[in-house]
This record gives sequence, C-alpha cells and structure tokens, in this order.
Amino acid sequence: MPVLSKKKYKELINALDERIENLYEVLESRVLETANEGLKRRLRYKRPESMCATKGQDYEIRLAIEDFKAILAEIKKLK
Repeated sequence: MPVLSKKKYKELINALDERIENLYEVLESRVLETANEGLKRRLRYKRPESMCATKGQDYEIRLAIEDFKAILAEIKKLK
C-alpha cells in the first residue's frame, strides 16, 4: 500500500478532479445546430432529434483524454 504525504495526496486528488471535470465538460452533449451537422454537404440525418453533438471539438476531447491518462500514470507510479 503506497504511503505519501498529505500534501502530495491532495495535489493528486485535485489534479484528478480537475482533469475528470474537464473530460466531462468536453464530452457533454448538446443539441445539433443544424440537421446535417457533422455530415458532408446535402446529407441529413433521418431523425436529427435522436442525435447529439459534444460541446468539445475532437482535438479538445483528445487533449482531455491525454491529460487524464497523464494523471493516471502519475498515480500508477505510487509505491
């Protein structure tokens, strides 16, 4: 079982909380702006009301995932 200072523990928990909150934020759903958002021209979803988009762009989601993986790697190093 790893032993660490309370300060280090608090830093890890805060970093973990911040990163998971950011991940939730970019993955949060929103209503489509148009009936063909995300599709090539002239294509439309049959039922656009059954679709949703994320608030974050694809690159923001990738960055949030990498950031989250980084804090998990730090936690994994605990001994």
